[in-house]
Amino acid sequence: MRTSAFILVLFGALALAACANQVTPNAAPPSALTHVSPTATEIFLTATRAPNTLTRASASATRPPSPTPTRTPTATRPPKASPTPDGFPATLEAWQQTIDAIAASGDAQAQVNALWEKLTRAQRIPLTTQNGVVFLYRGDAASVYWHGDFSFWQKAGSIQGQRVPGADLWYGTAKFPQDSRADYQIVLNDAQEILDPANPRRRNDGLDLNNILTMPQFHNTDETKRRPDVPVGNVTDWITFDSQALGYPVNYRVYTPPNYDALQNLPVLYVTDGERFAPDNIGAMNAVLDNLIAAGRIEPVMAIYIDERDPRAPQTNRRVTDFLTTPEKFAQFIARELVPTIDAQYRTRATRDARVLVGASFGAVFGTYATLRYPDVFGNLAAFSPAYWVLDNAAGASGGASSGAQRMNDFIARAFDCAKSDVPCPAAPQKIFYSSGIPGWDVGDLNPRAERWRARGDLAQIFTTPEGHNWGVWSGLTDEMLEYFFATPRR
Repeated sequence: MRTSAFILVLFGALALAACANQVTPNAAPPSALTHVSPTATEIFLTATRAPNTLTRASASATRPPSPTPTRTPTATRPPKASPTPDGFPATLEAWQQTIDAIAASGDAQAQVNALWEKLTRAQRIPLTTQNGVVFLYRGDAASVYWHGDFSFWQKAGSIQGQRVPGADLWYGTAKFPQDSRADYQIVLNDAQEILDPANPRRRNDGLDLNNILTMPQFHNTDETKRRPDVPVGNVTDWITFDSQALGYPVNYRVYTPPNYDALQNLPVLYVTDGERFAPDNIGAMNAVLDNLIAAGRIEPVMAIYIDERDPRAPQTNRRVTDFLTTPEKFAQFIARELVPTIDAQYRTRATRDARVLVGASFGAVFGTYATLRYPDVFGNLAAFSPAYWVLDNAAGASGGASSGAQRMNDFIARAFDCAKSDVPCPAAPQKIFYSSGIPGWDVGDLNPRAERWRARGDLAQIFTTPEGHNWGVWSGLTDEMLEYFFATPRR
């Protein structure tokens, strides 16, 4: 089961999710299929994520508006030519003709075997074409579908599989943007969620693995891979802080850049979900910091990684509690307890303009609140894919998260209207980094949110990428975020 606390498993009652779950799948059972001619799925989805009741298979068996800058705002690259090699269908229409011919033949299974061997040898599963993608699975099942970023991991909006008559091949087609990338998995019999065994391209989403689909014209800058001979910063073990504001202990780690002993007045990132942002196999922020500092692209920077797991029971993730249920206490802990501690113990530049509060999804929502609540502490906010729908639909959140989200929403509204409300205006403008992906795959249009900052005199910029709502996206945009705040002057 996808139990990652990062996804919106606790918010299935949101209005958008409720609407999405009313869709009835129309895939026919295998026994009813005599001729297969499906229409490719177009992607127009709603950015919510509903509770998931699927059962994960054993890992040993199947899992190992105003102009906005693009993912690489400083460079324009021409589209790549279609990579479809000779011998593979070049379009979805050509694929369907191939399948129709196989289904009409007298030896469908033998032809499927030959096609599958060719596709797997070339590592072309899923099969990308000039106008879409073909998802593929071989095996005995009553039903197959593919879900992922493109369906916000719900069945509604997923890619429904069709079985080739007389063979064990399932396929589903979709028209995705040619420059996009997405995480996905296969679901068998409406119950069992597995990795695509024919696709070796995988990445960690924080608790488990997903497959990766990369369309032909996708391109990104990737600073997450460690480079040889690049000096490595120091990362402490987990340090336990007994918070008076929260009433329970919190773990954090400290990254200091190479040559720290010779440095002074260092800016600091305060990173929520730090247990995921830091590791090289998830958020890879340490690797990005090392690479950019070594290349002279940013000034030396420290990072404080705040662990959302309970130190006394690491299997318990408290991000919903900290970010949504009692955000006031968590913000007080960071601003009034953790920041002074770090400033007293390390060579920091102890000013608001030298601090960035970093968060993703719910963490970015909390970061918005905390940055507005403590403008004397944080002059900067990095909000990756902020899940503002939890504010727009606070009544749909469960338990204490509903009232916490409503309180945050009320405070944020007053802070943006500070000239007329009881919330003091900041002494100086704040600087905001936003990221968002494809509407329906991620959080949608952030321009109205950015305009609220700008109307108050703050600086806000949105970085867009043709992807979804996952750690691969956020790690890939970390270099843009760091250069936005800490870029060294260009020579």
